[in-house]
Amino acid sequence: MRLTPRRALATFLTLTTLGLGPASSFVSAAEDVDQISDEIDQKKSHIDQLNRQIDQYRDKIEQKHTEAVTLNGEMELLDNRVAKTELEIEAARESIDATNRELVLIEMQISEVERSLATQRELLKDVLRQVEQSDQHSTIELLFGNDSFSDLFDQLEYLEIVNDELRQTLETAKASKQSLLAFRGDQEAKKASLEELSSELEAKMEQLERELQAKETLIVQTKASEAEFKNLLAELKEEQQGINNQIAALQETLERRLYENGTIDDSISTLSWPFNATKGISATFHDRSYPFRHLFEHSGIDLPTNVGTTVGSAAPGYVAWAREGKGYGYYVMVIHANRLATIYAHLSKILVEQDQFVARGQAVGLSGGKPGMAGAGLSTGPHLHFEVREDGIPVNPLNYLDAD
Repeated sequence: MRLTPRRALATFLTLTTLGLGPASSFVSAAEDVDQISDEIDQKKSHIDQLNRQIDQYRDKIEQKHTEAVTLNGEMELLDNRVAKTELEIEAARESIDATNRELVLIEMQISEVERSLATQRELLKDVLRQVEQSDQHSTIELLFGNDSFSDLFDQLEYLEIVNDELRQTLETAKASKQSLLAFRGDQEAKKASLEELSSELEAKMEQLERELQAKETLIVQTKASEAEFKNLLAELKEEQQGINNQIAALQETLERRLYENGTIDDSISTLSWPFNATKGISATFHDRSYPFRHLFEHSGIDLPTNVGTTVGSAAPGYVAWAREGKGYGYYVMVIHANRLATIYAHLSKILVEQDQFVARGQAVGLSGGKPGMAGAGLSTGPHLHFEVREDGIPVNPLNYLDAD
C-alpha cells in the first residue's frame, strides 16, 4: 500500500512513540544498559578502593625510605612494594574490564543511533516523495479541485504541517548524526585507553616479577644474616668509591690517546645503543620503582634481553677495565671522547681486556643478569645495565643515546 503524506507522517510519529525514531532513547534494551552501567559503577568503586589501599602502601614505602637501612627493614620494604604492585595489577585489570564494558555500552548506543538514522532516512524519503507529488499540483487545481474552501484550507494547513515536520525531522537527523560521530569518538578514545591499560598491566606484572626476585636475590646475597647484609652494603659502597676514584685519571689519559691516535669517528657527540633494545627499558635513570633504590640510586638504564645477547660499545674508546664487582657482577667500562665513559654491567661473559681499543659497535661482552648465574651481581633478571658517566658522574643515558 502506497503511503499518503498523512500516512507517512502518522507512521513517523508512531515509530517515534515506539522508541525507533529520533525522539527516543538511543538504547532500546534498557535492562541491559542498566545492568552494564551498574557493573561499570561497581568496578569503578572497587578501583577507587584499590587506589586508596595503594596510597596507604605508598606512604609506608616512603616512611621506610626515611628509616635506617637494615636487612629486616629492607625485606619489609620489598614486601610493601610487592603488595602495592599486586594491588596496582588488580586495579589495572579492573580498569580494563570497566573499559571493555564501556565499549559494549558505546557499541549498543552506536547500533541504536544507526538504526534510528536508517528509520529517519526512510521516513524522510516517503514524506519528500509525497510532498513532491503534492507540489506538482497547480494552484488552480488546489482551488478548483476541492469541493469547498474548507477542504482547501485543510489541505494547505496539512502541507504546512508536513513541511514543518520535515524540517524538524531533518534537524533531528542531523543531531543523531552528530551523536553518532561523538559516540564513535568515544569508542576510539576507549580503545586507545584499553591499549594503554594493557601496556600498563604488562609493565606492572614485570615489575612484580623484579620485586619478588629482588627479595630472593637479597636473601641469597646476605644468607638472611644482618651481618652479611652490612658486609654487602660496605662492598657496594666500596665498589662505587673505587670507580669514582679511578675514573678521573683514566678519563684524561685514555681520551688523550684517542685524539693522538685519530681513532674518533665523526659522531663523537652521539652514543649508539649497545644492542637493539626491542624489549624497551625496564628501569630508568634514578628510577623510583627500582627495587634496590633504598640501598643505592639506579645510576643507568636497564635493557631487558635474553642471556647471551652481544653487547656493543656505544662509541669508539679504550677499555678502562673489565672486572667483577659485587653489585655490577661482570662489567666493562669504556672511556670515550667528550669526557664520556660507559659501563656495561651484569655480563655473562667479558670479551675485551683492559687498555684495549674498541670501535663503535664492537662487542665488549655477552649480556647476563640471570640470578644465580656467574657474573649476575645484584640483579633481578636477565638484562644489561647500561650506564653513562660525564666527568665521572652518572648521567641519564637517554640524553646521549642516538634517538633512532
